Amino acid sequence: MYNPNEEKLDDICRFIIKLGKAAHEYGSPAIRLENYLKRVTTTFGLVGEFHSTPTSMIFAFKKDEADWQKLNLSSVTGGLDLTKLPLLDEIVDELAAGNLSISEAESRMNTVEKSTDPYGKWMVAFGYVALGAGIAGLFSGSWLDILFSALLSIFVYLIVWYSGRKGGWLADSIPFSTALVAGGLAIALKHPFPELNYVLVTVSAIIVLVPGYSVSMGVAELVNDHVLSGFSNLINGLIYLFKQFIGAWLSFSIIGAIWVTKTGSGIPINPIWLWLFVPSVFIGLIIVFQTAPRYVVWAFLSATIGYLGVTYGSELMGSNMGNMIGAALVGMFANAWEWKVGKPGSIVLLPAITVLVSGSIGFRGLVASAQGDVAGTGQFLDMFLIAFTLTAGLVIANTFIKPKKSL
Repeated sequence: MYNPNEEKLDDICRFIIKLGKAAHEYGSPAIRLENYLKRVTTTFGLVGEFHSTPTSMIFAFKKDEADWQKLNLSSVTGGLDLTKLPLLDEIVDELAAGNLSISEAESRMNTVEKSTDPYGKWMVAFGYVALGAGIAGLFSGSWLDILFSALLSIFVYLIVWYSGRKGGWLADSIPFSTALVAGGLAIALKHPFPELNYVLVTVSAIIVLVPGYSVSMGVAELVNDHVLSGFSNLINGLIYLFKQFIGAWLSFSIIGAIWVTKTGSGIPINPIWLWLFVPSVFIGLIIVFQTAPRYVVWAFLSATIGYLGVTYGSELMGSNMGNMIGAALVGMFANAWEWKVGKPGSIVLLPAITVLVSGSIGFRGLVASAQGDVAGTGQFLDMFLIAFTLTAGLVIANTFIKPKKSL
């Protein structure tokens, strides 16, 4: 049988570097990724230290504590693909079991990298629409707000798709350009539709890009002493959020100056319709995150558990405790599922946590502040409070059910 310890040091290091960069690209959180790489390195009889940030990774290898280290600093790209992430985990498990050599494992990884997403462009576009409409419904928008949130989500998807294909400055400008277009169209639509809540429509249309998860994970990593990654995630998330704010605020200011909008307010939908829009948000996130079809039911169940935990926890103990309870329930479910199924808990954790995160509150707070609403600053600060309560919930979850060392 193949013995991992018989591989050459350079081949081992090269493989682990490639594994780490791929897992980072597919969305493995820094805390899990660093612990996972340490476990894989131990499989080869080596000692490893790893540090991950949103834009770079540091890899250090040595044969024992007395040896000099082999260091590698790599640039990495962010992303999220919950179909490819478990496939990486399967490859490493087979390698550790002696069923694959490193060259065979690398070949399998290349196949995973080149594989197409399971949904296709049309389904991803539908995911954007479902998420945009669902968020507008959850935020108690009117039926008109929900309709235009869904329509503007299509424009956002087209910008993301085209900019991603072209790369370069177009890809870098996605947070600004999407908010600029969505905000401009939303406030322009308020002229023929005075009752339209253009801020809500803008937020709902770009919600898939709002970096609430990045901010929340940054706080979580700081709490867990992952200072480098946590600080980078937090700052990157805030910078992304400010780019979106600048795009939306600029469009509001320009359109508002040349085209006086009419005042008015719509009638919020009846809360009974939440049964339709809550699943819409879950489905949208699952598709956009490229969750493998065989895990869709589990991801949907995890998101449902988190939402119900927040809803009923808030009614019984207040909103902050509700957020913590929801995060704790999701974290325990993800860890238990990870042990039971043997797949990375991130598959069911990430969509559920994203339902709970606070980025949209921060964005709305910035817009409100720019428009002279003193309550906007409080909304922006609430984003960090929610991030801390979610972190506390995940800490509680990991205390009761330890996560398996997976991606």
